[in-house]
Amino acid sequence: MERFDDAMETFRHALDRARQMIALFDALSAIRPNAPANDDALRSAYFLSVSSFDFLAHELAAIEAKYRFEHGIRTRNIHLPMEVMTVQDADIRIANAEAHVRKTNSYKAFVDPGKLAELLSCYCDGPWDKLTGFINSGVADNLKQSTSDLRGQLKSIWKRRNQIAHEADVNPALAGVSLWPIDKFDAELTIIFIAALGNNLPSVIAHELDDLPNE
Repeated sequence: MERFDDAMETFRHALDRARQMIALFDALSAIRPNAPANDDALRSAYFLSVSSFDFLAHELAAIEAKYRFEHGIRTRNIHLPMEVMTVQDADIRIANAEAHVRKTNSYKAFVDPGKLAELLSCYCDGPWDKLTGFINSGVADNLKQSTSDLRGQLKSIWKRRNQIAHEADVNPALAGVSLWPIDKFDAELTIIFIAALGNNLPSVIAHELDDLPNE
């Protein structure tokens, strides 16, 4: 699935930057132990990892839509206006279709498990079950996770991301002078989880490609 290579490289680079923010937290903690501002490096790591996943989902959606338009592969639940479909020049028509998909998705947060399922359902049935299957592949039975567990974990991460992004991670108690606690272990687990989801998205998107009839 070479068509996804550039997007995956950017995603993994962003996760590396998130890991560097955790390393920065360690360095700051060594210089000034227990300084409250040290935790902001963890918040940056958390925010960056979640944003990288949202970026990836948007990119994969546009790349796959363009690929299927180019190859005449039927795609579910993607609606294009007549002014796009009636363009005579094939290259311009494909470019306009891709631009329309990007614009339509631009306001959506695909870290929301429901929105992610809506996106992936354009390309396959039962996307969360498929994603769960890929993540659990090769994993010991006692470490396998259920679909509801994965969805719930992503939803919790999405909510925490919103606290950081839209509420400055402020705890409303004590007149808003304190922040919600965050720790290194939680930030590291978030990056690991986001990496597992993101690395398997291309397989979910392309999984049923051979089974879809051509126009």
